[in-house]
Amino acid sequence: LKMVVEAALLAAGGPLSLERLAELFDAEQQPTPQALRQALESLAQDCSGRGVELKQVASGWRYQIRPAVFPQVARLWA
Repeated sequence: LKMVVEAALLAAGGPLSLERLAELFDAEQQPTPQALRQALESLAQDCSGRGVELKQVASGWRYQIRPAVFPQVARLWA
């Protein structure tokens, strides 16, 4: 579950809601909202000490650059 959620968030290019994440699975394998939240919380903890973080925003969950490293990374778009 955790690996699929992580890959989907990286591939999506934008936030994904719990509902959208659940749709990635067949009906008989569809995780509960609680299981999805646990996977997301675990992924967020995995980001500790890294340059990215997993955040919940209004439209769902997304990986984003940590504010501490954003100035350096933003040079990619300059």
